[in-house]
Formats: sequence, C-alpha cells, structure tokens
Amino acid sequence: MRARTITIPLGSHGVRELPALVVEPDSDHATASILLFLHGKGEAGSSLGALPLVCVHQTPPFQALLGRLPGTVVIAPQAPPIPTIDDWNWREYVTALAEFLADRYAKQRVVATGFSRGGLGVLQLVSAYPDLVQAWAVVDPQPARDPAETNAVLPSPARTERGWLRYGFFRHRNDAWKTFSSLLFDRLPEENRDTAELQHVEMAVQAYLGSSLSAGIGKKNLYDFLGLKFAPSPSSGSTASTPTTSAK
Repeated sequence: MRARTITIPLGSHGVRELPALVVEPDSDHATASILLFLHGKGEAGSSLGALPLVCVHQTPPFQALLGRLPGTVVIAPQAPPIPTIDDWNWREYVTALAEFLADRYAKQRVVATGFSRGGLGVLQLVSAYPDLVQAWAVVDPQPARDPAETNAVLPSPARTERGWLRYGFFRHRNDAWKTFSSLLFDRLPEENRDTAELQHVEMAVQAYLGSSLSAGIGKKNLYDFLGLKFAPSPSSGSTASTPTTSAK
C-alpha cells in the first residue's frame, strides 16, 4: 500500500480546497474499488498537519495503511472546523466531493462510509447524488439539522437496499440522535441494520475492524456489505481500541 495527500477543489463557502489522504493498493488502480470515508466532528482540521486525524478510531484509511483493504483505494477528505468545531457540516462540500468522484473515478465502483457527523455527510451525499455510489454504510450518524433535512436525507424506498446502518441505543444518547437513527433504521432492510449497546466511538472502532452484526441469517459486516475484501491481521481482535477524540 502507498499513501499520498491530494486536494479536492471547492467552488465556494470561503474554503478553496479540502485536503485528503489517499491510500492506494500496490495492484492495478484501474480495477480497484473506491471507498470514500467521511470523518466525524472531532477529526476536523485546517492544515496538512491535522490530516492524520482521519485515521482516528481505526477508520478505513487506518485499516488501508495496515494493508487490510487490498484492492481498494481509500479516499479520506478532511473538513475544516468552519464556522466552529461544533457547527461545521459536510453538506457544504457534498457537491465538490461528488464532482471529484465522478470525474476522477467515472469507470470504477464507488462506495462510501462515514461515522457520526460523517455518517450524516454520506446520507447528504447519496440523497443529493443517488447514482454516485453503489453502496453506502453509516455508523451512528449524527441527526440532521432540522425536519426538512431529515426528510431530504432519508433514503427513498428505491435505494434502501444500497444502505447499511449500525447505531446505538446508548443510554446517554439524546432524543434527537435516537429519533433520527430510528427513522433511518426503519427505512432499511432488516438484514442491513443493527444496534449495539456500545459507546459512540467504540461503535466506530468495532465496525471498522469488520466485526459482525448481531447473529442473523444474511447479516453482513460493513466491508462485506460494501463488497470490499478486508484482511485483518491475526492480532486485530474485535476489542482493539485506538486514541479517541470527540466525534459527533
């Protein structure tokens, strides 16, 4: 595997470009699947020095750097904390991301995943550009900003089979999170959804380590659902942990 940094040009919003970490396999890139990963709240940054934050919580770029995603190009852009670390949102960058993927990888299979605020970002992306990705998976997605956006990002019945969700009924989660994720949960086929009594960050770690959903016929883990080969090392058990940040 090899890693490099790129910039994704933007058209407005006072930000000229998004830095992104790209991890590529040693094999032919033209036949590789493309995995877009969108990070959560606490991993925002405004300099190349902050870009490694997209690997926190053992996310797909981290797994790819360890050689666990052969045959996959992982693209992990980083959003700036604008206007603040609490209030930035992927919706400002959906169009630029869609144009970048459509232009650069028009002939390749594109899938997407995101955690927390990044999970909402993936929903914003697939609702605005429903034909862009072949499959998407979100982990404990942050709720939309208002009822109008909630209605906009909930997948239509025609696209529910492309989606996968894991979220938690963790006792400290507020009603807005539970309501939004429950609405999304009810729109997806039973075999593509699951809940877990895990801390918010631990849910991301487990999902991106490829842990299975609850026992059930036809249930797949995140990578299996996205159609990606995942090759964990023998020492990468499902209880592994990683340094964390606030990741809403």
